[in-house]
Amino acid sequence: MCTLDSRFRTITSDHQLAVRKCDFSIKLVRLPNIDFQTTMNTKLGWGLDKRNTD
Repeated sequence: MCTLDSRFRTITSDHQLAVRKCDFSIKLVRLPNIDFQTTMNTKLGWGLDKRNTD
């Protein structure tokens, strides 16, 4: 599965993905009592294994 901007597609070995570093950087804000990784996992489906779902 490929997830990008809250959209996702199932990909196969026939697909090719290109990943590159962008030309700019961003600053992230750290909020107290909010875990960034958990938020991203929930919102973007990071860590989900599509193979084990119906």
